[in-house]
Amino acid sequence: MTNNLKSIDDVFITHYRKLLEIQRNVFNECREYNFDLNSNEITQAIHDRMSAFWDFHVYNAKQILDRKINTGGADFFTETCLLFLKAYFEQKYNVIVTSEKSLLKKGNSMRPDISIWTADYEEVLAVVELKVNDGWKGKNIMAHLRDREEKIKILYPNSYFGVIAFWNFFDESDLNLDWRNKYVGLYRYDRHDRHEKTNGYVEDIMKSIELTLPAYLLKEKETVAV
Repeated sequence: MTNNLKSIDDVFITHYRKLLEIQRNVFNECREYNFDLNSNEITQAIHDRMSAFWDFHVYNAKQILDRKINTGGADFFTETCLLFLKAYFEQKYNVIVTSEKSLLKKGNSMRPDISIWTADYEEVLAVVELKVNDGWKGKNIMAHLRDREEKIKILYPNSYFGVIAFWNFFDESDLNLDWRNKYVGLYRYDRHDRHEKTNGYVEDIMKSIELTLPAYLLKEKETVAV
């Protein structure tokens, strides 16, 4: 019996439709999970998700479709980091972790990749910008990030600001760079796929955020636990 186009493509469609429920289940389990920020397991999970993303999209583009550019990973990187930061901080504290939310209540303003807010959306507690690499800004990326931080601090002076890059473009030896506490690059890109880890991890950023959270948030959590 000859297959029609629908039956040929259904195997892909069926698999793709299952991903939402899989993601929902993963997120719900993560919300109950006892994270250990000293284990670096979140960084490894992010690496594995990004590798899976590239395994499909890069090889699909190059080997099957003969596409001359790769599918960008920036949005997927944001969603991947957001999944774990949201699961961790919302489980542990009375906060809201979101993405692309305007920092101003009225009008257009900066929309950080990840922002952590008080439960009433009155105060920004932390901002984390995410970069797969230094992109088209190249050597000007640090000036851009510092300008970004200055503008955010004008609006929310007590907020934390940090940056996570998947492919590291930070100078780890720069004594003026707050490496690991504020700026973190996860892997060193190698065109032969021998990507070395740095000594910076997503967990470092998460620990730094915790150190800047208002004390009352921890007290609220302790009260609920009792």
